[in-house]
Amino acid sequence: MPRVLALLVLIVLQMGCGRTPKLIEYDEQTNAQARSAPLVVVGVADADAIVGDFVPARSDPTYPMLLHRVRVRVENVLKGLLNERTIEVYYFGFAGALNGPRPLDFGLAASRRILWLRMDNGTFRMACEGWDSCTIFVNSGAHPGYKPDVQKPLDYALADILLTRGVGKIDELRFADEVRNAPPDQGVESHVIEKAEYLAATEGSAIKSAACDLMWVHTQGLRDPEILEQAAASLQAAHCRCVVKAGLIQVCG
Repeated sequence: MPRVLALLVLIVLQMGCGRTPKLIEYDEQTNAQARSAPLVVVGVADADAIVGDFVPARSDPTYPMLLHRVRVRVENVLKGLLNERTIEVYYFGFAGALNGPRPLDFGLAASRRILWLRMDNGTFRMACEGWDSCTIFVNSGAHPGYKPDVQKPLDYALADILLTRGVGKIDELRFADEVRNAPPDQGVESHVIEKAEYLAATEGSAIKSAACDLMWVHTQGLRDPEILEQAAASLQAAHCRCVVKAGLIQVCG
């Protein structure tokens, strides 16, 4: 019996190892194209686990990388097709000391994010590795039932998710930071201004201040005159009061 049990344990371990795909870290060109990935979802990521040994980085063979697997509970599909509601996603992360932008890492705590994904021989992979250029944290809550307009660019859907109060527990200050630091909106400025005006008119002080900041930014610089006019009108309609000194915004509310 002990020999049989040992054999069964060995078989189980071999099966577990077989489930880890043999992947190769992306090259720089693939990483640079992360935001062009064919699949974009909103999901809650957790259960991040290291599933491989140290491997040398492609850009620097003296630097170690580690293969991770993270579970993602998919809430919305913003681009592409996906039927599964829970998926496992793989990525190579830094395994040593570093200094630079935010690294791709999910850690122990669950986090809601917008994720850019690719498929690799039937395996879901993050669209970037190393530095994080393929996730955006979502602090506006869950948005059950939301489906994007597939006739419009992805940036419309990003604005809808990031600039609309959802459901569930929401950290007001983090939501405010999300609004204030909305992602680039080239081509969808009018939509972003509309979302910001609604937030400024309906939310409490922290969110209103952030939304007013966002609209004020759209009144500055070499923008389309229609955008400048819309932003100014929205600031007034939402009763935003912005204090500006030396051309820099001090406070809005």
